[in-house]
Amino acid sequence: MDIAQWRLVVGAAELAPSVHNTQPWRFVVRGEEALEVRADWDRQLQSLDRSGRQLRISCGAAVEYARLSLRAMGRDVRVDVLPVEDDPDLLALLTPAGERGAEPSELELVDAMARRHTDRGTYEPADLSDAQMDEWRNGVAGFGVWAHFVVSADDRVVVAATLSDAEQRQAADPSYVTEISRWTHRQQREDGVVGTPPAWPADRVSDMPLRDFSGRAEHPHPDSGEPPIVERDALLVLGTERDDPAAQIAAGRALAWLLLRITVDGLSGQPLGQALDDIDSRLRLAHDLRVVGHPQFLLRIGRGHSAAQSGRRGIATEVAAGPAPVVES
Repeated sequence: MDIAQWRLVVGAAELAPSVHNTQPWRFVVRGEEALEVRADWDRQLQSLDRSGRQLRISCGAAVEYARLSLRAMGRDVRVDVLPVEDDPDLLALLTPAGERGAEPSELELVDAMARRHTDRGTYEPADLSDAQMDEWRNGVAGFGVWAHFVVSADDRVVVAATLSDAEQRQAADPSYVTEISRWTHRQQREDGVVGTPPAWPADRVSDMPLRDFSGRAEHPHPDSGEPPIVERDALLVLGTERDDPAAQIAAGRALAWLLLRITVDGLSGQPLGQALDDIDSRLRLAHDLRVVGHPQFLLRIGRGHSAAQSGRRGIATEVAAGPAPVVES
């Protein structure tokens, strides 16, 4: 692997999804031989993510994007998660091994990286088949992650109530309001999110309270006098047996795979993070949905229409350190 190839890998990894598009990672190429994925704690959400769980999920997504990029180059890849006990910033090490041609399904995922984006607009029904849901379950299971589809009307009410209660608590916390304001912009920038979501028709609402990026937990209510069309998108929970840093990184890798897979399938997704931002909401969701383990991510899925709005920071510097070239981002 030469520096030009590593720059392609890092460029792909930087397209990964992250909580509020904070991109809380650093990439360091170790002497042309391996790629370090490091936590950038300066980009941690101090109010929303005090434990660093969502930062590690975000970095896990970047790990999977980097791995898939290496596979597209025809390289086998060894992934070591949390490889050094006395280096807490180092979350994963990716080491190219021998040559092995990429599978067509892997190339499809890599091709989808530039198209994948968070769509906060209206969706048409996904109409997921049993075979499609099984494929997604099996795909995330390869990372040690389980997938639970929220299907029944009663369970959807549980999710909606958990989302609403969590967002109301957040809106009452001044530190959350300040933090969400810092990462929300009127126009596209290199990080953060665009605060104005795609416009929804006046007569259409979601049965889920989608996050209000103003921090006020306010949601539109049609007042035309006619009952609105209620959109009920597919809901999917990803979870893990344990809730330690390694499991959170695994959840991020599974999430990255899933978001690319649904993009290949012509679908869109939006995180419903309020239900998982704090431990109380996560425990409540696990209990009320009767799942065994730790919910790590909640996603609405359907056929979206909006274009990408989030920017990316890009590769910041390139440094040659003697015989060991280094790429930092």
